[in-house]
Amino acid sequence: MKACSKQQTQRSIQLMQICRLKEWCLVLLCLASVLCVRISSSQAQEDHQVKCSEYFTEIMEAQKFREMLRIGAEIMIQRYQRGELDKKSLDSTLAVWHTTESELQQRVAKIYDTAYAEKCFDSVVPKEAR
Repeated sequence: MKACSKQQTQRSIQLMQICRLKEWCLVLLCLASVLCVRISSSQAQEDHQVKCSEYFTEIMEAQKFREMLRIGAEIMIQRYQRGELDKKSLDSTLAVWHTTESELQQRVAKIYDTAYAEKCFDSVVPKEAR
């Protein structure tokens, strides 16, 4: 067996160190790419949750406003029944209420349609169950 010179041995050690360094760089690059994909996925999920939350908030606000207007219309009917409001005033009030209610109902329906299309109402599997 031929003996290696000191220079050849040092060169072999350097080459092995370079190979190990390359392997570790490759491992770190893989880990970084997995982390970036995970962060990107988490961000997309958070963005989806924020958007769905905005839809839910819009729906709830519109529904509260509809309820408030409905109660107002009922109060006007009661006032008419007690003789405190004439028929013309009641009719004009109810006409405005009906138009507004119809517009709000259509608006809420569109928000629901959008939220369903974006899968906001799909059930979410808890992280523990995954």
